[in-house]
Amino acid sequence: MLAEVQAILRHANIQTTSRYLSVGVEELFDKLTEHYSPPKPQTHFPTGYAAADIEAVFGA
Repeated sequence: MLAEVQAILRHANIQTTSRYLSVGVEELFDKLTEHYSPPKPQTHFPTGYAAADIEAVFGA
């Protein structure tokens, strides 16, 4: 797993990557996944629909 993080961060030396072990590899992985994940598109509804009706059908 550390070698995968090394590749993602593009570190030539594993010692550079090992600095991040104090953070926790799982936490670092989650942050990297969040960073590289594409943003979720905003959902737009046509005008004329009441916000309460959209929330009732699709949830908040």
